[in-house]
Amino acid sequence: MDPIVRNAGILHPYGAEEADRQPDPVFSTTEDDAGIPLHPGAKRLFDNIPALRRIPIFGVACGAYGPACVISLALFHLLSKGLADGFIGGSIFPIFVNIYKVEAAHYQRLSGVIGLSFAIKAFTAVICDTFALFGYTKRWYMFGSCVLCGVFALLYGLLPANPSSGNIAAGFVFLSDYGMATVDILSEGFYSRLIRKIPKAGPSLVSWVWWFISCGGTLGVMIMGPLADHNMPQVGVFVAVGLQFLASLIYLFNLYGEKRNREERIEDARIMRKELLRELEKGKALSRKEGKKGTLDVDQGKALELEPIGDGETVALADDLPLNLTHTNQEEVQKLKEHAGTYQDEASPELLLPQPIICCCGLIEINKEVAMRNKRVLAYCLVITAAVITLGFGNILASTLGLLIICVVVSLVCSVMSFWALPLVIAKVNVFNYLSSAVCIGLPGISKFFIAGPDCVPGGPQFSLTFIFTVCTVISTVSSLTGILVFNYFFSKTNYRKIMIITTVILIPFVLPEIFILKRWNIQMGIPDQLFYIGTSTIISPLIGMVSWMPTVILLSRLCPRGSESMVYAVLASFSNLGSTTSTSIGAILMEYVWPIKSNPPCDFSNAVKLVVVCNIISPLQIIPLTLLLPNVRVSDDIDIDGKMIPKKTDEEPHVKPGKDSNEVH
Repeated sequence: MDPIVRNAGILHPYGAEEADRQPDPVFSTTEDDAGIPLHPGAKRLFDNIPALRRIPIFGVACGAYGPACVISLALFHLLSKGLADGFIGGSIFPIFVNIYKVEAAHYQRLSGVIGLSFAIKAFTAVICDTFALFGYTKRWYMFGSCVLCGVFALLYGLLPANPSSGNIAAGFVFLSDYGMATVDILSEGFYSRLIRKIPKAGPSLVSWVWWFISCGGTLGVMIMGPLADHNMPQVGVFVAVGLQFLASLIYLFNLYGEKRNREERIEDARIMRKELLRELEKGKALSRKEGKKGTLDVDQGKALELEPIGDGETVALADDLPLNLTHTNQEEVQKLKEHAGTYQDEASPELLLPQPIICCCGLIEINKEVAMRNKRVLAYCLVITAAVITLGFGNILASTLGLLIICVVVSLVCSVMSFWALPLVIAKVNVFNYLSSAVCIGLPGISKFFIAGPDCVPGGPQFSLTFIFTVCTVISTVSSLTGILVFNYFFSKTNYRKIMIITTVILIPFVLPEIFILKRWNIQMGIPDQLFYIGTSTIISPLIGMVSWMPTVILLSRLCPRGSESMVYAVLASFSNLGSTTSTSIGAILMEYVWPIKSNPPCDFSNAVKLVVVCNIISPLQIIPLTLLLPNVRVSDDIDIDGKMIPKKTDEEPHVKPGKDSNEVH
């Protein structure tokens, strides 16, 4: 038995191999007041500096997952997804519009193409989960992506200042953002494994990561404001290049602490066996053998196809449960049964799943088991990739009617395919994320109203880029960080459906101030544009938006199957990002078909109010019935792949009472 189980009475979530490397006394008290196992490295750190344990969010995350992992996650998200993304993202508008002199309509289409970079990352995750590079499924892919991200950003900053550079620059920005998206999704896949092991600390870890994303992004955009006003936005791009190269060192030295591919496969096998035994006790084995829809395509189901022994033989995980025994050599099977019997619950892990296929003298390991287990997910990744490419070309080349047809076809095909490729609960969450993004229709064309000069909007707000990029971004980020705290301390144990309904109902009324500014009613009331804009759109909306967004991130982490976290997480995140692009396309269709807007002199924003009412007030109300697609459980609950709350009672914890039924509303 593991020393952790022997000394603490619970199974430590880091795995037997890691636990055995630690001295027994370390785990004699490795559990905090909330019942979260204490990481050995965190225990040493807290013993030396006890005050660190009392730091909000960090104390919980570090205690559960270890200081090296938590700090390295913070560094990447600060340097790359925070600062570098803020510099590059903040440079796009001033460089394309002020430096390249790209026309507004063309710029809007190029912006849509750039935004698709985060919707195509599912394809990358498929490659990374299937082909381990130099023994790792994430580490070296993240290193290479950071380097290439910096290279393409450098090329983008060096382009000449003329209109012909616009299309090329959009391509470079897309590739740079795609590299950043690759590292982002692999990092999310990495910490989703951690959250699956210790779900109670999941909200703290996600909050910790997004604190640094928000802080870094705020600082980057804040600096870009004055640089843009001084006509030097390329400086921010060159700084982003250096930050990307610096972030690559995290993966060069494996500061995340990612285990090698073979170790992770063994760990997955051990956990899968325990989950199978748990399901057998719950009476689910028969339904799984009969092919119950929604349970076999990902995680436990297909993962039970085992490595042949001898001539086409396979051995079952349970000693007396032959799942797929053909041409059986009884003597060999008996030996394996005896071998597994000596481990009690910990049967020899290498017998549970096929070993990776070694190629190119060890350069690449092919996880055939992962690919075969997720054949439908692989096909779905290709469908989403094709949808992204189609929507990208549609935004550039298609007419308004053609774009409408593309949006409808993409939405229907990808949504239906989701239920074919994914377990039912994951498919529902996937469709919810897409539709909830699509019904919040984006109106980027209206934003020109706030910064347009007197030749376009006489008597308009005429905000400067410094005000938008610096002042508003700082306030908005502080509001978003406050939203993280509000979620962490008030909503981390609330039902998913309740959170989405509450935030939707609260957020919609705060769209009204935008109508006041568009109609110039605030001036008639004696309220300056800047003060009115900051008090509503910059404070309340980001706070509520962050509270509504955090549960979806945690839910995705809880549902990602072991061994293919990056793949499934990327599919879900890509489809959600595709929903955001679809919403922008729908907004463009409404502007062209129903309520036209002209953003170049002579400008015409007379239909802007109608667009805001329909797209930002009426349409988002559809989120309320869509919440039925979410599992009826709390954020803090540990759930299985069927969306059911996992009872607290285990073999190692016979004294703990089972949890409440997952259908009970909390």
